[in-house]
Amino acid sequence: MSDLDVLKVALSRVLLKWYDKHKRGLPWRQTSDPYAIWVSEIMCQQTQIATVLPFYDRWMAKWPTVDVLAEANEQEVLSYWQGLGYYRRCRQLLEGARQVASQGMPQTYEAWLGLPGIGPYTAAAIASICFGEHAAVVDGNVERVFARVTGSSFTGSDLKKAAQKWATKNLDKERPGDSNQAAMELGATVCTPRDPSCKTCPLESRCTARQSWSVEKYPVRARKEKTEQQKHIVWVPLHNGKFGLRQIEKGQWWEGMWEFPRIDATSLPDHEIETALRKIVGQGWTEDVGTVRHSVTRFRITVYASLIRCEAKSRKLKWYSKAELEALPLPSPQRKVLRLLSAVL
Repeated sequence: MSDLDVLKVALSRVLLKWYDKHKRGLPWRQTSDPYAIWVSEIMCQQTQIATVLPFYDRWMAKWPTVDVLAEANEQEVLSYWQGLGYYRRCRQLLEGARQVASQGMPQTYEAWLGLPGIGPYTAAAIASICFGEHAAVVDGNVERVFARVTGSSFTGSDLKKAAQKWATKNLDKERPGDSNQAAMELGATVCTPRDPSCKTCPLESRCTARQSWSVEKYPVRARKEKTEQQKHIVWVPLHNGKFGLRQIEKGQWWEGMWEFPRIDATSLPDHEIETALRKIVGQGWTEDVGTVRHSVTRFRITVYASLIRCEAKSRKLKWYSKAELEALPLPSPQRKVLRLLSAVL
């Protein structure tokens, strides 16, 4: 087929033909169960699929249906989510499961929008894949394909709006779910941010960026949000082989999870960190555990950790053995501190 003949074929048909031949055998593509696909979509938000796969398999083995998840304990659910980050997604998934268990599974795009944590992208994905609704999905992969194919210089919300119109126009009416997945799959595996495989792309002859040899200029980069540096002091209370932790209050980062006592020391110069710790815990037996670093969105957090050997237990804390900590939901920075402890204890 010549390039001219290819251009006469609907874009959705070209993508579907490519998708049927080259799609990855992901576990959630082996089912039409709305719950299973819902879980996969929430897990894959801002997380690479390679990272998600073992978490997804473990989750579905533990909670194979929405009704089983609805009965789960939040602390256990959070512990299974450790390593995926963005824990609000997990809480909203559990809250949504409880809502579905009592009210029934949504069947339409609009109904899915009524669940916690479900926005236009996730609602469109589930509605199109599971119920055949003509609802176009736009994620970062689709935005990138759109920008390159059309040569669009839009950024930010303008890019998303333009990509949404383009995706809706090119959504296959007979197979909307597969059509959505085909566009996302192309962006994830071929039309990648760096070193795209243009020669194997089914849309090569239609791609404005490819024809002008400017593929990696698209999407046009928006101005990056300035990173913000933070410093946290963490002290690890230890008494008779048990560690003292507190549950993080509602409204704070990682709410509902557990942490060793911590304060924000961002305003302090590095040389005053130890002095500040002494003022907090007194002149007891302290040992430097080390420093860990962690990134959350635009924040770059440096954690200064110390071990405090206590003569008595504080009633303000809950005390756990090291083995018990393994099953307790801890934020990633705290989990990193726990790993450092192995070099001290």
